Amino acid sequence: MKRLTLLLAGVATLAGIVVLATTTSRNVSAQGAAPIFGIKIPDGYRDWRFISVAHEAGELNDIRTILGNDPAIKAYREGTLPFPEGTIIARIAWRYVPSEENNKIFGHEQSFVPGEQPPWYLQFIVKDTKKYAATGGWGYAQFDKDGRPGTESDMKKCFPCHQAIKARDFVFTRYAP
Repeated sequence: MKRLTLLLAGVATLAGIVVLATTTSRNVSAQGAAPIFGIKIPDGYRDWRFISVAHEAGELNDIRTILGNDPAIKAYREGTLPFPEGTIIARIAWRYVPSEENNKIFGHEQSFVPGEQPPWYLQFIVKDTKKYAATGGWGYAQFDKDGRPGTESDMKKCFPCHQAIKARDFVFTRYAP
């Protein structure tokens, strides 16, 4: 009986390790923290809930999905402002490219999909009013497709841009239920 119990415990442990490794491998691994704010890529962010999508035209020409951790989703659903401590909002961006396969079926260009994989870049905003008091209570981070953090000069541009939306607690994205 003891052998069976040990065998079952070993199998359960191995299964847990496999699940953890599979979930982790879907995420880009951070090779460091973003300058100024010290934010790293949060574990499991790809499993967070959907907030919205966006398309940035022009120079960026990307499509984005915006995800939130549990405090972010709760605040969005309840219309809570300011966002609570611990809120994290993720933006995953891909190059915006036509789908040759889909457009061939449709007979003209109308379908667009994410381009290169993994994502072109990742961005996060983290609510911590004490740690990030000088930037409206939010810390900012950006990572390239290899998980390398953005530059200090990039991070210095975040808060000045977000100040324009102070009435919504410095958050651009609206919830798309």
